[in-house]
Amino acid sequence: MKTIKPSKKGLKAPFIYELLVWLIYVCIYKYDHYLRMNLLPYIRTNWPFPQVILYAIGSTLYVIPFYRWIGPWLLKKQRYFILFLVTIFYFAFFSKVINLGVSYLFHTFNQQWEVSKFYAFYYQFFRMALMRPAFEADIVPIDLLAFFSIMMMRYALHTERRKYELENDNLALQLETLKAQLHPHFLFNTLNSIYGMSLVNAADTPSFILRLSDMMRYILYDCRQHYVPLEKDMQFLDNYLEMEKKRYPEANIDFTATGDSGGHTIAPLLFIQFVENSFKHGAYRLHDTGFVKGYLQVSDQELHFHIANDIFTAPGGETSHGGIGIENVQKRLQMYYPGKHQLTIKNDGEVFTVDLKIHL
Repeated sequence: MKTIKPSKKGLKAPFIYELLVWLIYVCIYKYDHYLRMNLLPYIRTNWPFPQVILYAIGSTLYVIPFYRWIGPWLLKKQRYFILFLVTIFYFAFFSKVINLGVSYLFHTFNQQWEVSKFYAFYYQFFRMALMRPAFEADIVPIDLLAFFSIMMMRYALHTERRKYELENDNLALQLETLKAQLHPHFLFNTLNSIYGMSLVNAADTPSFILRLSDMMRYILYDCRQHYVPLEKDMQFLDNYLEMEKKRYPEANIDFTATGDSGGHTIAPLLFIQFVENSFKHGAYRLHDTGFVKGYLQVSDQELHFHIANDIFTAPGGETSHGGIGIENVQKRLQMYYPGKHQLTIKNDGEVFTVDLKIHL
């Protein structure tokens, strides 16, 4: 089954933000900061000493393990106090160790005398910083803020993706549960009806076999998707209703579909639970005057589904209507159409009514 995924724009946003931080903050801001240290000779060009950009990048590489692995792991484990302590240690001490190594490499392998003073200054600065509580006060706090924000954005994306995965797993499980509920008794009853038709050589037996085949194909294959063409779901309902009319020829069954379904998609098997419920608990099982009536109207902006049936009252006066199946559909509606649907279920003791509106 295909999963509902966050938009590609949402997946790219943290990467673009991370890239902008490296380009604007590291390659431009820190580069400009080092030029203003008065450790480099003045040159009348737009980008003097571009090798200093490489130094800015090298002196910032230490943040990568923190914001990509260490911080997210502690957030995932909800070790917030440990994250606080690790952050202080990482940026106050570990940054000096790494920058000492970077400064040593640039100082040792430098072949341009113009920048020798610059590399020598930072190499000596970080050597002394390891022996006393000192750090680049105008750089390290900004490193912390810039890359902590990247870490939190990446973590938020991971959390959101995990939420989508859990919702997809839940949706798939609910749909499979609905299909499992529908398969056994519907297939058994329908096959019994077709078998009875074949015994009396009914002329429409082949057409009902074809309807059943189309329905099973829809359930087994089309319903693997999270959304299906609305016309296919309506055709499935029509086949189901024709099967039930054949089973209960004396019942007052009337269901109409109006409007243009072309171009619209819908979550599969949303309506069948309500229709099946009407037949399962309808009063026509007790007497011929029982009814199941409904309609499905489609417009450019809205789908309106309505079904009603009089209630079969069991011995002792108890009625059973709904249950896990309808709760299942309610959860799927909330996940597929949050804020875009209105479901009203009424039971006055004599008639059970379901009214559903979905904004398309």
